[in-house]
Order: sequence, then structure tokens, then C-alpha cells
Amino acid sequence: MQLQRGSGKTAVLVQRIINKIINENVDIDKILVVTFTNAAASEMRERILDAIYKKIEEDPQNSNMHKQLNLLNKSSICTIDSFCLDIVRNNFFEIDVAPNSRVADVTEINILKQEVIEEIFEEKYINDDKDFITLIDTYTKYNKDEDLQSLILKIYDYIQTEPFPEEWLHEKVKMFKSIEKEANFSKTQWGKIITNYVGAVLESFILNLRNISEKLRLFPELERYLETINTDIEEYKTIKENLDNWDKTVNIIKSLEKRNWPIDRKIKNELKDEAKQIRDTVKKQFEEIKELIPCSTEELIKDMTFMDDILTKLEKIILEFGERFYNKKREKNIIDFNDMEHLALKILIKKDENGRILRTKAAKMYQERFEEIAIDEYQDSNLVQEIILNSISRDNNIFMVGDVKQSIYKFRQARPELFLEKYNTYKLDPIKGENKKIQLFKNFRSRENILLFTNMIFKNIMSKDLGDINYDETEYLNLGANYEEIEEQNLDTELDIINLKKEENIWEDTEDEETEIVENVVLEAKYVAKRIKDLIDSKWKVIDKKVGKRNIEFRDIVVLLRSANTVAPIYEKEISEARH
Repeated sequence: MQLQRGSGKTAVLVQRIINKIINENVDIDKILVVTFTNAAASEMRERILDAIYKKIEEDPQNSNMHKQLNLLNKSSICTIDSFCLDIVRNNFFEIDVAPNSRVADVTEINILKQEVIEEIFEEKYINDDKDFITLIDTYTKYNKDEDLQSLILKIYDYIQTEPFPEEWLHEKVKMFKSIEKEANFSKTQWGKIITNYVGAVLESFILNLRNISEKLRLFPELERYLETINTDIEEYKTIKENLDNWDKTVNIIKSLEKRNWPIDRKIKNELKDEAKQIRDTVKKQFEEIKELIPCSTEELIKDMTFMDDILTKLEKIILEFGERFYNKKREKNIIDFNDMEHLALKILIKKDENGRILRTKAAKMYQERFEEIAIDEYQDSNLVQEIILNSISRDNNIFMVGDVKQSIYKFRQARPELFLEKYNTYKLDPIKGENKKIQLFKNFRSRENILLFTNMIFKNIMSKDLGDINYDETEYLNLGANYEEIEEQNLDTELDIINLKKEENIWEDTEDEETEIVENVVLEAKYVAKRIKDLIDSKWKVIDKKVGKRNIEFRDIVVLLRSANTVAPIYEKEISEARH
């Protein structure tokens, strides 16, 4: 495994596969290659095909390479979804799914979900179901049962990323019901989660306020504003220092006095406005934090005890929805992406009476079929996928590549901790029987100035708590590619900060936030367009692989946006106008 973007993860994976089929005489259809997207699977297949053709050109009589060329068409280079679907269709007789079941698209599945939940609600209204009415009274306002529907669907979707969703849900409800009768809620498992989070947020408040405090300290006329900021800092520090005592923290928060920001129109120093903006932002976020510590331990325990019965009722209706939804899909002869994984899991494993997971005959068949299992973008795997691939492995024939810093699918319950567990336990120099870790330290995608700037930023913001890894010298992106340089040009990384709050901006006081955002984007787009035009006009030089050194052109420049749908047309307009 390795941990760096642009360091050649996929290239290493492809080279390993090529080595297997060329030097170790392993047939390509004996290797399972799991990618994250169909595009990645196609690219992987193309790279392997190119390598085979190259070998055939070198040795036209190589019968093994011609054989691999034929086997490539039926090789298993695919996404995990495609592989699971293949398992289901080849073993449909093991489960209650027709071999010609169709994979429904997301829109169709969402419509069907809504139909099922509304059908359940209608029946329970008609039957005056007491448990259901209790849930309505608990989770909805003004007879808006959409809130309860949304909650049920959200929990249902969440638990689908667990190998045994119904068991997981029951276990969590049971865990809630067996709450410890602690005198201090901070010591409970829920209290620890809340206080750890609140502590981290308070630390960020203190840091932000200290930074502005240091600036205010330089101007004697801003002393009143400095005192207000410093008082805030002390209050947040006091709360943070007492988080291990829940009731004391509640009392401290309740005792806080409301202090208004000093007003003095004679002082023109703009720093006071910057300080006010930072303080207002922190205060707004603190109001949200206060909601996490709302009342005493005694009151919380009482509320949680009341919720015992509510959660049991909620679990029951979620399970009912899951069963009806599954049956509706069977009636329509369709499956969704969650079905693919769970049906494959049902085919490959079973639990014995002691709850131990055992491989089935089907799993052992796949185990014998594949000499190696290669997984790309492993940091984005979830627990269901992990168990599926482990069930068909020989326990020593899985090769994974990934980068935990690239994990962006936690909202879909990806488990980067699966990657981290292996990263922390696999050995760089293993003895016989131990798992091996391979780290690729060089980055081949960027120039040195980009890598140095990236390392500087990541070192200061990425930690074990934020990003799952401590970003230090051992994780740095190191230059791996040789780029031809142009001596007369400065390639230092440039960071431009645009002040969007100038007094002459006519939209500064508008209450229409959407208008303000659009106007801000226009300002940013105008600046970017001007910067691009300046590069073109100055005849900035770039290195072209085909013609060598030439003047920069518009096609050489890329603008990366957080969201393209609404913002891109604005940038396109401004850049287009700047060109002419």
C-alpha cells in the first residue's frame, strides 16, 4: 500500500498485473481487479491490453501473450458493484432472485421507496396504530409526517452499508436502552463523543479569537474591543477545561452574561469591523454548540429513558419498511446497488450458531478461481465490500492501493479506518507470514513549487483528528518527475486574496444572501479572467511535448471550481469577454 496522490498507485497496480501474466504465467482471468468507477476499469483494461500488445510486438511467437489477449475479454476487471452483480446472476439459485433481474436506476428506486413509505403511513393512519401515533407525536410538528418519513428513509439508507443491517440496528437500539446510570453524563459513551467534539470546536474558537486579539493589541484605541475578545477567550477556555464534568459545564454555559460589541463611531480603524465579524461568526457557532449540552445529567438520563420505548417503535417501523421495500423490488423483478452487495454477501457467507462468519461453497469456488485480488482506491471501501472480498480471498493474496488523504466518501459510509488499520500493522520489511507495506514517496504529477505549497498547507491543517493521519515529513509529496524549466520565469506558487467586503460594493448591506454570493463570484471571476489575460498578453512560456517552448494559450489553463453548475457560466462569460 502507499499514501500519495500522483505517485503512481494505478501504474504500480497495472505493472503488478502485467508481471503476473508475463513473468509468473498467471492467466489474466485468474486475477480479480476491483476499481471504484467504470472509467477506471476501462482505463485499467486498456493499459493491460497495451502492455500485452507491446510484448507481442517484441515476441510475435509468444503463445502465452496471444492466450492472454483472448482471455482479457472475459477477465474480471470491474467495479465492486459489477462483481457483486456477477456473483448474484451466477448463483441466483441460492437466493430468491430471478436470473434476469434488472438493475433499477436511482430515480426509480427513490420513487419506489416513497411509494412504500406512504403506503405504510396510510395503513397505520387508517388502523389508528398506537405505536405509529406515538412516533408521529414525537418526531413531527403540525401534522407534517414528512419529517418522520425522512428519518425512516435516512436511517434505512445508512444501515445498508453494514454487512448485517437489521442486526446492527437492533444492537444500537439495545445499546441505547442499556445506558449507564452515571452521575456525570460526560463519562458515558455518548457524553464522550459530545465533549470530544465540543472541545475541538472550542479550541478552534480560541485560536481564531487569539489571532485577532494579537492584531487588536497593536492599536491602543482598540482596547475596549480587545477586552471583549479576551473575555470571550477566557469563557471558552473555562468551558473547555470543565468538559469532563457535564453538570458543571451546563452551569457555566447558563451563567454566561450577554455582552454587546462596543460601539464607537469615532474610531475608524477597520480592524474593529474585522474583529466583530470573527466574533459574530464564533458566537453563531457557539449557539449551535450549546444545543449539544442542553441540560443536566439527571434530565438527560430521564429523556433517554423516555426514548427507550420510542426507539423500539422506530426500529420496528424501519424493519417493516425494509421488508416491504424488498418485496416490492422482487415483485417488479428489480434490484438496487445495495441489493447487489447484500445478496452477494448472502451467497458468500453464513453465520453459525455462535455468530461466527463462515465461507460458503460459492465463496470457496471463487477462492480457488482467483490467484490474486487487486483493489484500487482501497480507502473508499466500506465494511460490506471488505467482507465480500475477504470471503473469496486466500487470506494472503489481496493487493491494495490507496491513499487515506483522498478519502471523500465517508458520507456514503466508506471506512478509511480499514485502510489505516492495515497501514499501521503491515510491515515495510516483513518476516515470513507477515503482510507487506509498500510506500511510494514520489509524486509524478506536479512541479516542486506545487508540492512544497501543498505540503505546507497540509502540514498545518491535517492531523489524526482531521484527515485521519498526521501529515508530517513521512507523508510529504516529493518531486518525482523531471520538468524542463524556463530560467527567466518565476514559478513560485501564487496565492491571491480578494476583499469582497469593500464599502463601495453596493450589495454589502443586502439581505439577499443569494444575490451577495452571485456578486462575489462575479468579482472573483473578473479577477481570474484578468489574471489569465495578463498571462496571455505577457507571452508566458510553457513547455509543449510536441513543439518545445511556446507562448501560453487559453487551452493550457484550467480553472478549478468547488461547484460548476451555477458558477462555471459566470467564469466562462468573464473569460470570454477578456479574450476579445
